[in-house]
Amino acid sequence: MKPIKTFFLVSTLGIMISGCSASDEEYSFVKSEDATIDHIHGIGYPNNNGELVIATHDGLMKYKDSTWYETNSLKHDYMGFQPYKDGFYSSGHPEEGSKLKNPLGLVKSTDEGKSLDKLAFYGETDFHFLGAGYQSKAIYVINQEPNSEMETGLYRTLNEGEKWEKAEMKGFDSTSIGNIAVHPSKKEMLAISSKDGVYVSEDGGDSFTKVENTQTATSIYLTERAGLFSSIEEGKVQLYELDFDSNNVQPYPTPKLSQDNPIMYISSNPESSGEWTVVTYNNDIYQTTNNGETWDEVVDEGKIAK
Repeated sequence: MKPIKTFFLVSTLGIMISGCSASDEEYSFVKSEDATIDHIHGIGYPNNNGELVIATHDGLMKYKDSTWYETNSLKHDYMGFQPYKDGFYSSGHPEEGSKLKNPLGLVKSTDEGKSLDKLAFYGETDFHFLGAGYQSKAIYVINQEPNSEMETGLYRTLNEGEKWEKAEMKGFDSTSIGNIAVHPSKKEMLAISSKDGVYVSEDGGDSFTKVENTQTATSIYLTERAGLFSSIEEGKVQLYELDFDSNNVQPYPTPKLSQDNPIMYISSNPESSGEWTVVTYNNDIYQTTNNGETWDEVVDEGKIAK
């Protein structure tokens, strides 16, 4: 397999742990006042409750009823943040002053980040490329540096890190990727966005097929029946919908964005099929609740819209 670069345009049973914070205040989400969001590392709708959560350099934030909330402690730098039906999976680094090991390896939380369950490679590896099935809990990671069990490459686990298998990645010939997206319920179906287009696998990553006529793709998200991905073409950003049954690709209504502000993250609300959220390189966040007919900018260059 070819070395894979970060794409940017321009084992053991889990043990429950709690992060230590300088504050004795009970962990909770509190209303954000004049907050600026920086370094977004993932978005989604964990816990099947319809609330948008974003992972930032300074912990988790939540968007609920047109209001932003942030955590009052445990502001970990979550990387590869992946919501699923019971919570979220992630990697990354603990907040400054925490007693947690750095890096976090693969962890999960089922209580909105109050506690973390160590799944694999705790204190050893930081996975920037991580995908998870919302219902299936199948997890895929790209390991960029060898660790105690893995060489570099794409790996999958179907039991939350107890056993890992290396994927062969036949047919994948791009050297720069955007993200990994895993089908919500089909454990062996995943897609990868890349500078050369969209690649889809239906055998756990052992073989990939490039979606015809796809160009530079910065992000992709999979629902039960289709994928939504972002592409850069003719100096602008365009969303496309990929139908799994026909493999047809159709344009999807897109916020007006230039190629130097590409979409980096895409997510859909599992409780509302018409609700989508996208995050751009400049930390703009757009949301639609009517399948793209209208988009609302809820964050402008990291600044919370009022």
